[in-house]
Amino acid sequence: MASSKDLKNRQNIVLGIFTITLLVYSARLYYLQVLSENFASSAQKNVVKPIQLEPARGILYDRHKEIIVTNTPIFDLLVLPKEMEVKDTLEFAKAIHISHEEATKKLVWVSEYSKYKPSFFKKQVEYQDYANVLEYYWKYRGFKEVVRNTRDYRKKHGANYLGYIREVNKRGIEESGGYYQAGDLVGTSGLEKYYEKLLRGKKGSKMVLVDVHGREVGSFADGQYDIKPEKGLDLQLTIDSDLQQLAEELMQNKVGSIVAIEPKTGEILAFVSSPTYDPNLLAGSFAAQKWDSLRKNPYLPLYNRALLATYPPGSIFKILNGIIALAEGTIDMDWSYGCGGGFWRNKGRPKCHVHPAPTTIKTAIMHSCNAFFAAVYVDFLQNKKFKNIYESYDRWHHWMKQFGIGEKTGVDLPNEKKGLLPTHNFYDKWYKKNGWRAMTIVSNSIGQGEVLMTPLQMANVTACIANKGWYIQPHFLKNVIKPRNFVDTLEYPTFQKIEIDFSKSVIPKDSIFEVIFDGMELVVEQGTGYLARIPGIRICGKTGTAQNKHGDDHSVFVCFAPRENPQIAVAVIVENAGFGGVVAAPIASFIVEKYLNKEIKNMEKLQEMKNKSFLPTFYPTKDTLLKTAPDNTTKIQ
Repeated sequence: MASSKDLKNRQNIVLGIFTITLLVYSARLYYLQVLSENFASSAQKNVVKPIQLEPARGILYDRHKEIIVTNTPIFDLLVLPKEMEVKDTLEFAKAIHISHEEATKKLVWVSEYSKYKPSFFKKQVEYQDYANVLEYYWKYRGFKEVVRNTRDYRKKHGANYLGYIREVNKRGIEESGGYYQAGDLVGTSGLEKYYEKLLRGKKGSKMVLVDVHGREVGSFADGQYDIKPEKGLDLQLTIDSDLQQLAEELMQNKVGSIVAIEPKTGEILAFVSSPTYDPNLLAGSFAAQKWDSLRKNPYLPLYNRALLATYPPGSIFKILNGIIALAEGTIDMDWSYGCGGGFWRNKGRPKCHVHPAPTTIKTAIMHSCNAFFAAVYVDFLQNKKFKNIYESYDRWHHWMKQFGIGEKTGVDLPNEKKGLLPTHNFYDKWYKKNGWRAMTIVSNSIGQGEVLMTPLQMANVTACIANKGWYIQPHFLKNVIKPRNFVDTLEYPTFQKIEIDFSKSVIPKDSIFEVIFDGMELVVEQGTGYLARIPGIRICGKTGTAQNKHGDDHSVFVCFAPRENPQIAVAVIVENAGFGGVVAAPIASFIVEKYLNKEIKNMEKLQEMKNKSFLPTFYPTKDTLLKTAPDNTTKIQ
């Protein structure tokens, strides 16, 4: 039996070991919690979680400050399997517009994935569907929402220039430098894409406490570290909504484009690509399905013809050839050429329609004489002031390039096409070096050669002519609306003024344009564009009929008005509609009348034009298309 002294020694040893162990653990705990930054950071990450807060996108207004595009809430529905309770899955599936089978599979999947972590059950649930869920929330426990904003297109038109937003793809996430995350909505086309950095705003964040299972248990530090999101900037556009609506109505059941520009500012007043669609189709929970339906639509409503389609300009090109010849002095104001039904120096090609023999360039423009402008073009290329065809053609090419032919206009939309202005190398490849001459490419004289232009370029050239030789890059942005105390770190586009160089012109520039204006005014008052005539408004215009190897000719018309102070320049092209003076010209006149007079007097004539249909015969019939058309497209525009 051990003595009391031995027992006391043993107790002291045990106590010492316990004390040392406690001190070691205390020191380690102190180091980890106080001295070690890595542990402190790791601990914070385990309990504090940042939640991204989405900003509202900027609102788009028209030139009169009427709202075109605003925001509307949309909900991502999340489910926490641990707390989930759905008493009636069939009723639940109907409430959010999915099949019973899909709802059942999804509920099983989220439960298997994690009992504690919230999972997306359905993205982009529209407000009405979410309201249905709220009504029966006592039956559907374990669900929560994440509120985001999608677009609400108030005016129901302008789809092709406005564009749309969609969930960002993998490439977009990678190229954003960490700004975008999976599920974010981003501008994908049109102005929504071009001005994404202005419209998207700045994200915010909310710091929340989570437990070991990842469940939110409350706010961190009473929200003092939260960052409020900043709404995107509002943009005022140059578009006239009433004019845009009229233009789209005029293009119902037609294929083509209308572009209207204010000459002195370059501001785009109307921008139509037809067929088109209601932009609200690509906003909301069914956007993906509707986009796929529009993509498969044989009328190609997603294809922006005003920006991307390229056409032979037809007879409107004669105006530029006349300006260049006058400027270079290869013809003068009194120069004339007999017609006789065609360009007789080239065996009657190109042919010409029957009209009084032109005596000057004014009447040649008035009657759109092919023979006259073929002679103008050939005589320019063969003029003795040039050494050879290469020098003369390059000079002609230089002039055309100044007017923006074969060049992008620089409009504030993505993916603009530049058309085609062939170089002499282009013809060398076709005909071999020195294997071509003026007569070989004479079709360029009347816009039926290899030159191709977009409707936007046609309108821009018309604005340049209206300004007597200068233009400002066409654009949609009129004003950026900045809130008070806005810290401006963003870049904004500038739209350049481009002036045509007439410094070496043989004839004074103003004299050249005045004689061109005389001819263009005669087109509308007495010539091929008579159906565009509006009493009280002096319109200068030019008809065109662009040949189409796939079917009937395209109807083309450009104009500006009024002559003495041009306020609007218009280009209209209607595919497969024939002579420019019969279809495109009256359509353009309605656009001019509406913009200048704010109303149209002859409503019967207007309705008659709206009712006309020129849908190509190689497309399915309208009735066939309507059976498979997406929602809200019961009227083909």
